Amino acid sequence: MRQVLVLALCLGLTAIANAQGTSGAATAPPRQSSATMDRASMEKEIIAAENKISDAIAKGSVPAFKALVADTAWSVDANGQMSAIDFQKNLAQVKIEPGWAISDSRIVWSDTNTAVHFYKWTGKSTFQGQPGPEVVWASTVWNKRQGKWVAVFHQETAAAK
Repeated sequence: MRQVLVLALCLGLTAIANAQGTSGAATAPPRQSSATMDRASMEKEIIAAENKISDAIAKGSVPAFKALVADTAWSVDANGQMSAIDFQKNLAQVKIEPGWAISDSRIVWSDTNTAVHFYKWTGKSTFQGQPGPEVVWASTVWNKRQGKWVAVFHQETAAAK
């Protein structure tokens, strides 16, 4: 991870140096492109969809869950790995109390049709009668398929106390 950050920093500095040219004159800041504005609206869509998934789980709604999660999706958490199909079969065993929240959202783009949403989830929950952590750091890989964002992978890590 550190190597990726260093590489990104180096590439960014190189781009700045190239933009200034040999004279050292600074260039005007770039205008926000329609692609950037589209990305901002797509990020809002993804965050809204993430909230809808948590709401579907809290309500025990398999149809609402299936509308946002690919049948081929997988998840990983402290209990191990689980397919979306198996999760749907166990949805009745998940209980989420009202008052849960998603915060600290960040989106990292892989390409125009794939993004990773990572965030902090706070709330009280149980799975098969066992309490879950009240704060988790989570990430979901979203893929745009036929004009619709669907979750294809989800990961949760209990936050350090």
